[in-house]
Amino acid sequence: MKNDDNDDCIPTLVDETTVSSAKVPVTILTGYLGAGKTTLLNYILTENHQKRIAVILNEFAQGSAMEHLLLTTTKNENDGNGRQQYQDWLELRNGCLCCSVKDVGVQAIEQLLEKRRNHFDYILLETTGVADPLPIVKMFWLDDELHSDLILDGLITVIDAHNGLKNYEDDRHQAKALWSRQVAMADVVVVNKIDLVSEEEKMKVLSIVQSINVTAQIYETTRSRIDLSLILDRHAYSNDSPTDYLLKKIEKQTSISIPHGHQTLNSITIELNGEFDFNALDQLIIQLLWNEQNTIQEIVRMKGVLCLRNESTYKLLQAVGQMYEFITTNENHHDNLRNCLVIIGSNLNQDFLIDQFQKCIT
Repeated sequence: MKNDDNDDCIPTLVDETTVSSAKVPVTILTGYLGAGKTTLLNYILTENHQKRIAVILNEFAQGSAMEHLLLTTTKNENDGNGRQQYQDWLELRNGCLCCSVKDVGVQAIEQLLEKRRNHFDYILLETTGVADPLPIVKMFWLDDELHSDLILDGLITVIDAHNGLKNYEDDRHQAKALWSRQVAMADVVVVNKIDLVSEEEKMKVLSIVQSINVTAQIYETTRSRIDLSLILDRHAYSNDSPTDYLLKKIEKQTSISIPHGHQTLNSITIELNGEFDFNALDQLIIQLLWNEQNTIQEIVRMKGVLCLRNESTYKLLQAVGQMYEFITTNENHHDNLRNCLVIIGSNLNQDFLIDQFQKCIT
């Protein structure tokens, strides 16, 4: 990395391979308006958690006390329209860094990262309450060939156990589709304000969340108080993602039934034995995600733990929208050729999907 301000200083010799591999994990925090994202951010920004986290705020709600308290506005002079692209970093006493980004593009965040790279080792990016997380996930899910300093760690969705359920059950409410999509994209769902609902209401919320996204880790919170180790360092998009957890999770949740009434999105699980032919499987994934078979179903997310022909270790399948990746793991399946797939979408035809994946097994 260039450092034009210190040309006269003698640089410290470092191992370039070590520096280039030290990517900064990015966790995306989403959730509908009023769910408790800002409360969670306030907790992270004020608690002494011994972590060096940079919290990037895409946009605070208008009139937020945190906005006036923590952020100092600066303008980007290179912007011909005088548009504020981002607000400068503010370092807090607990070691956190805070800034507000108007353009959440990877390039904007990498520019900020250059300024304070040695001050933090983790980024938490908050989206707006009405943001579709899909394009944001795609933005940070980057190929290694692009040599970005950032790596996507996971997506956390905060939901309001009380008002969120009201939004979901109102078919006329446009929030329903967005609420469901935010849950569908999540690696972790934080069910907040659990103290404001009855046990029956709580179980209903949990059932709906599980029916939409059977693979998500779910935590119940009051005032968004949670052990940060539960939501950070998920490694959801790397070969460190725990295959054993996914296998056990799918096995335990396959009996979840979809709640009565119209379901915007839901998930189905497929378990098959055998070894997949990689080329056949790769072509099928393309056809399904791009809907080349002209079916009415829409797939928005896919996760899987798979056994491939002539490979002794599991492969992880991660798909978001029309992007997908097969991730190599170091975990040996020991000839236990069990494959687990979770498909999240709308109008899913389980029998059709099982048949299509079965044809790829040798």
